[in-house]
Amino acid sequence: MLMKKIFILLMVGSLLFSCQITDVLNQEPPHNLTPDNAITDEKSAETALTGIYGEQIGYESYMSIGNHAMTAGILQRNDNPGVVVSIYYIENRLPELNLVGAAYTPFWDAFNTIINSSTKLLAVLEGMSDNLFTDGRKTTMMGEIRFLRGWYMFDLLRMFGEYDKLDSKYGMIIRETPPTSDDVYKARSTVQQTYDFILKDIEYAISNAPDFTSSDFASKMAAKALKVKVLFYMGKYSEALEAANTFIGDGERALVAPYSAVFTDFSNQELIYTRGFAGTDEVKYQATRVQAYYNEGKWGPTESFMELVGDDPRKTVILKNGVGDVFGPQQTIRKASNAEGTMPTYLMRYSEIYMMKAECEARTGKGDPLATLNALRSGHGLPAITGVTDILQTIYQEWILEMGFENGHEWYATWRMGVDQLLETNRAVAEKRATAADPELYKANLPYKRIYPIPSSEINANKLMEQNPGNN
Repeated sequence: MLMKKIFILLMVGSLLFSCQITDVLNQEPPHNLTPDNAITDEKSAETALTGIYGEQIGYESYMSIGNHAMTAGILQRNDNPGVVVSIYYIENRLPELNLVGAAYTPFWDAFNTIINSSTKLLAVLEGMSDNLFTDGRKTTMMGEIRFLRGWYMFDLLRMFGEYDKLDSKYGMIIRETPPTSDDVYKARSTVQQTYDFILKDIEYAISNAPDFTSSDFASKMAAKALKVKVLFYMGKYSEALEAANTFIGDGERALVAPYSAVFTDFSNQELIYTRGFAGTDEVKYQATRVQAYYNEGKWGPTESFMELVGDDPRKTVILKNGVGDVFGPQQTIRKASNAEGTMPTYLMRYSEIYMMKAECEARTGKGDPLATLNALRSGHGLPAITGVTDILQTIYQEWILEMGFENGHEWYATWRMGVDQLLETNRAVAEKRATAADPELYKANLPYKRIYPIPSSEINANKLMEQNPGNN
């Protein structure tokens, strides 16, 4: 009951993003804590932090990736037996998703809940005496919280902001303190300002978060890895490369062989930050991925992906035999699924650091990107790549084979490498389906489809909120 009261209290700070303005104004100001719901000591603060961690595993977060192109990847096909077969490629799917609030609003709500609950808890902790906590726990707890806020602000930006344009005005709303009745409406910050806010949280976490104990929890190490990723997505490839080299040089993580062990041993040395483990600790959870995505044969690879995977040794980890449809027997996606149908959500693992390092080397001309890729493959017990003529194309393929179908790595790689590959894939669909839309129809506005529109509920609630371009 205590946890429920505390988390309800923290949620007040996020209501601006999920409720109508009138609802917010009817709430007690978030800083007015009553004796019945106040966070008064270390135990109640820990309970509140547990609630924030818990928000990561709900349906409206990373767990529900099956129908979401950005997080599930781009190489998907719907093969649901008993349902009208439809083949989705991203050029066709995103315009549809942009018209259906249920497809993207859960991400907005879930991520903003975490962000604003984190901001509320930080404000409460800052007002509490250090003497109420043991062994500097107040500081390490604040490091955890700022990591979580930074992480989800980053993902919010990647999904709903022009994350790859630092001079864009379409960043996120930034609140250093919880909203009050006098601060209801707030405009979007620029993308650069949003990144500055994220990096500030990351640097605090690097200095103050707990040391690594488990990938279930925020840590200094996870914050260092997130810094690499944020700099990488900002296009600051030299800085990201330096941070990646430092991370690898620290030797805190290790690659795992065989590749399959990454997805069967849930305590392996690859894991940096995850959600969804089963356990007895109250901040650990058992989570089952959407059955429609992994276990029921409803999502499968495209023909172009099957050509790409070929005889790659990772094929048996990524694919399994599926059911038939009107096109005949199909392979389906099984990656990151164990025999019990439960698995963590792999938010950050060591292989991603190597992939970012290789791409940074290719883009800056510093280092040896092929050697980096082969070091990654060697760590998994995979054969080396030889005979490379286009290193960026090779890196793109490795993003798909190494990191695909986890949390959208190949989706973002496609936008960095060029969307023509998506269009080519869609043309293959048109050849099979007479009803398939002409890909040229979407070519003009395709750049707008790399991010989701701001949900209409937020537009209606916040008079200062500006919609993303192409979605008015």
